[in-house]
Amino acid sequence: MTTAKAIAQQFLADLNHIDRCVDLFAEDGVFEFPYLQEIGQQTRFEGKDAIRSLLERVQAKLSPSTFRNIVIHEMVDPSYVFVEYESEATIKATGHPYIQKYVSRLTVHDGKIKLVREYLDIIATARMLLPNGLADVPSPSYQPAGL
Repeated sequence: MTTAKAIAQQFLADLNHIDRCVDLFAEDGVFEFPYLQEIGQQTRFEGKDAIRSLLERVQAKLSPSTFRNIVIHEMVDPSYVFVEYESEATIKATGHPYIQKYVSRLTVHDGKIKLVREYLDIIATARMLLPNGLADVPSPSYQPAGL
């Protein structure tokens, strides 16, 4: 049996290799980014085709990423782990660095990834994804109390 920790290590090793990374996912696997809704972007990619499309989109915008400061936290429930890591790449359109910090929950079933839920620095992501960076971030649909 392959552990969630081993799958997480392989996931990070394969993130720059679309076919190998997609193969780690179950047919109905999900890659989620809950905070992307704040910048008007899709948050959930379900199934291998959607995950492949996501990874192709990222590779079209960024040079291959390097990963560092990787810490994998094993849980009592062996089917998931939390992973903290940093990545660095170059934004192809501008030549600027893209530096990101992640905290991810990775859930494994029968040796395949069922869920990757990534929490990331949304400001860095908006600067990379949106044509005009932060200027393209939509207004919030709510008003925080006291502001």
